[in-house]
Amino acid sequence: MFMKRWSYRKVATRVAATLVAFGTLISVGLVGPQTAYAGPCVVMPDGSCKPANTDGIIRDPIDATKNWDPRVADEMKKDMSQLTSGTPEHPVVAVDRKQVHFDVLPWVNPATNRTLVPIRFVSEALGAKVTWVEERPDEVLIERPGLRIFFRIGDNKADVNGKTVYMDQPSILVNDRTLVPLRFISEAFGCKVDWVGADGPDDPRAHPWDGGKYQIWIWAPWMFWGNYSLGDRREAGNWNLH
Repeated sequence: MFMKRWSYRKVATRVAATLVAFGTLISVGLVGPQTAYAGPCVVMPDGSCKPANTDGIIRDPIDATKNWDPRVADEMKKDMSQLTSGTPEHPVVAVDRKQVHFDVLPWVNPATNRTLVPIRFVSEALGAKVTWVEERPDEVLIERPGLRIFFRIGDNKADVNGKTVYMDQPSILVNDRTLVPLRFISEAFGCKVDWVGADGPDDPRAHPWDGGKYQIWIWAPWMFWGNYSLGDRREAGNWNLH
């Protein structure tokens, strides 16, 4: 019994010594803290992520000590990397610069050439509540302060604060997820939306562009980064995207 207790103390002493040594290595810069891979990726049709080919473009990590307001620095660390790419059929989506993750991917309908996004995930990222009534599963209600949106799945129109707003294609149901045209998000929520295709943003003011492809950036006036599009940010000289 004495030998067993001594064994535990010996192991504990060695672990403590190892931790102290490792802390010393970190403090002098010989070893850095390890983090999970969170680099640019290409979202595949099955929702998996593989490392993106960034063509040698490297972004330095956000350094909160470089004259950034602490809150701004914290928000920047949550950004979707500018290098993140989707595919022509399934673009990646960022709301207020934060990537939105879906269980049914956004989809470009080849029949209408319209980009469709799952309304629940985008609405909740914008701070809205989405409600379905069990007795009427084809009816969707979206609410946030000052906004009420109601529509029926399969219709090409919605009631937005008592006014009729038409969609450029009807909403659809895919694997129990309701998808609506991206333009409807812009019109109903009062957001700005940037589309980045194979040749960069559709807004010429946002060029030159050295970021990824097939991206959707959604900007809302009540979110942290405000209603400033990629072009707005480039013109204002406030280009702190990573």
